[in-house]
Amino acid sequence: MISVGCCSWSYHRSLEAKRIHFEDWLRLCSNELRVNGVDIIAEHMPTQTKSYWLDTKKRCTDYQLTVVCLSPSNNFGKPTALQRQREVSRVKRWIDAASILGAPRLRIFAGWPPPGKAKLLWPAMRRCISQVAATAAQAGVTLVVEPHNHGGFLSTSETTLSLIRELDSPWVRINLDTGNYLDRDLYSGLNASLPYTSHVVAKIHRLGPDGEEEGIDYGRVFALLSRHRYHGFVTVEYEGQEDEFRQVAQAIAMIRRHAAASKHWP
Repeated sequence: MISVGCCSWSYHRSLEAKRIHFEDWLRLCSNELRVNGVDIIAEHMPTQTKSYWLDTKKRCTDYQLTVVCLSPSNNFGKPTALQRQREVSRVKRWIDAASILGAPRLRIFAGWPPPGKAKLLWPAMRRCISQVAATAAQAGVTLVVEPHNHGGFLSTSETTLSLIRELDSPWVRINLDTGNYLDRDLYSGLNASLPYTSHVVAKIHRLGPDGEEEGIDYGRVFALLSRHRYHGFVTVEYEGQEDEFRQVAQAIAMIRRHAAASKHWP
């Protein structure tokens, strides 16, 4: 069966404005949303030290929450080798954090190259990911690369799958965000990506009066998950502008409906 999670980005406005603290969000996920796991945006933790990571791990254990994924920001599309190596060092530190937190996955980005430089910088970006993948393998942490638009290397399923096949590493999989591909046929792109997917992120922008996401057909998404016998986490990431506390709860209810209605689970 599918497990349902919540990404801290769903509450990023409230977290960044300090209307809710990170520890309160964990409690909300457990006691009110009753999800099985959390995807933690690394920068949402107020302190980035080993002691705080251990404290967070204990809180999640007490709340019976799986840390599904730890998600820092990075950019391997920086124009100079020195800048890229700083990004490599940064990701390696977050691999350590994922290991301490007990997160089996670390979400990374390929990056955003300067305009017109994607083809030129692609080999350097790939080498950066290979470097951090070697460190991740030693820690037992799987890197999940998230497709990203807005000028990034991986705006389509074609570019994302090309990278995964070039890397050819069991320690590099896809963090499949349902809202990030710019493919002409979104569902074909999702279908092609699922064999390489370790974690699915359900992007939510706007819920209609029927409680369904208006921009993505989650009935079709869950049919694809069934076809590929995916039985991991589907983590809700709300990016709309309405009240997060109401909308996220409704989005999680929607995902649960589709999970319950899906057939052919292992």
